Amino acid sequence: MNKTIKLILALAVVMMATSACKTKQKVTAIPAGAKITATAPKAAPLAATVVTPEVKEAEVVRNENFSLVDGEKDALKYKYHVVVGSFTKQTNAQGLQKTLNAEGNKAIIVLNEKGMYRVLIASFNDYVQAHVKIKAISNDFADAWVLVQK
Repeated sequence: MNKTIKLILALAVVMMATSACKTKQKVTAIPAGAKITATAPKAAPLAATVVTPEVKEAEVVRNENFSLVDGEKDALKYKYHVVVGSFTKQTNAQGLQKTLNAEGNKAIIVLNEKGMYRVLIASFNDYVQAHVKIKAISNDFADAWVLVQK
């Protein structure tokens, strides 16, 4: 019985090996010294372009009451704020703010009603712009999110 199974498996392997991946295209030998130029196939004409309407993404935001702790007050005039850090200790928030500002950003720190220090890297009046900023910084801040003042 054991020999029969081994024989069947061996035959299956041989059959698969002899029938797999054979090309159906015939190959023609080109004589040495022949002057043949390669030509690219002609492209098919382009079909009419279909324009689909732009679908607006639903706003994914967190609404909180917060106040400015450190940074420019002008940023609070905007509706949407991109948060890149959230800390219970102000010194941790200040460390991130210092790093971001050294990189050329204008990070600010706000404090919410639950005592969390939020580090904001950018503020916008348009949700789409805030979302674009999040995508742009996603390699460095994968958990960035949008904050809106209640």
